[in-house]
Amino acid sequence: MPADPIPGTPRWFDVSAPDIAATADFYTALFGWTATDLGPEAGHYTLLLQDDAQVAGIVSAENPDGTVKPAVWLPYFAVPDTKSTVTAAVEAGAQVFVPPTDVFGRLEFAILTDPDGAPYGVSHPFTDPGTERWAQVHNPTWVQYAAVRTPADAMAHYAEVLGLTYRNAAWETATENAYQALSAPGTGEFGGAHRAGPGEPAPFWSLVIRVADADAIAERAVTLGGKVVQEPHDNPGPSRLAVLADPAGAVFSIMYVG
Repeated sequence: MPADPIPGTPRWFDVSAPDIAATADFYTALFGWTATDLGPEAGHYTLLLQDDAQVAGIVSAENPDGTVKPAVWLPYFAVPDTKSTVTAAVEAGAQVFVPPTDVFGRLEFAILTDPDGAPYGVSHPFTDPGTERWAQVHNPTWVQYAAVRTPADAMAHYAEVLGLTYRNAAWETATENAYQALSAPGTGEFGGAHRAGPGEPAPFWSLVIRVADADAIAERAVTLGGKVVQEPHDNPGPSRLAVLADPAGAVFSIMYVG
C-alpha cells in the first residue's frame, strides 16, 4: 500500500498471542522474518520485519483483568481521522472494543466490532509506515471476510464507514451470496468477502500472506507446531491457497499467485 495510505485500505495487521515470544518464534521460522520487542512500556508489543521493513505485529492476548482473549489476526484499515471514524461506525451499528488510542505519537488506532460481531481495526498514521511491502512474497497480500449473511450486505457497513468499494468478483458466477471483491477509490482490489461455509469461523476477517510455494510453507508450519486448517488447493487467478493456524490457534492464509 502507498506510504500515505488511501482511506479504506488495509495498512496494518497484528496477531494476539498468549505467549508473544513463542508466537514470534513460529512466524520468524516460517517466513524468515525478524522480531523486535518494543519493551515493557509498549506491553512487549513485537514488530515482525522483513529485512528492516515492517510486516505486522504481535500483541499480548492478556486483558487488563488477567483474562486471555483468543489468538486472532486483526486487520487495521486506514482512516483520515480515528475519532470521527469511530463515531460514524457506532452510528452505523458498530461497537467500540478499544477507543481511539495514541501510540507514542506514531499513530492513533481503535478496534471495533461490526454489526454482525466481526472485529476490525482502524488506524490513522502520523509517522508510522504500517505494512511496508504489501503484496510482496512473505508479506500481506489480501484480506478476507467470512460473512454470516449475504457478503454484499455485510460489506455495506464498511462502505459507509470506510468508503470501501465492493462488487461481484469478475470471475463470480453465483447469483446468490456472490463473492465480493473489495477496493477503495484509486486502488486495485485488496480483499474479498464470501459467505462462510459450515463450521467456518464467522463473521471473521483474516489475513492472506503471499508465498512462493504454498505446499512447502504449509508443510513447514506443521513442523513448527502449527496446523493445516485447509489443505493447499488451486483457486481462480490462477493461485494456490492454504489456510493455516499458528500454535496458539490464530488462523491465517497463505497464497501463491501464478
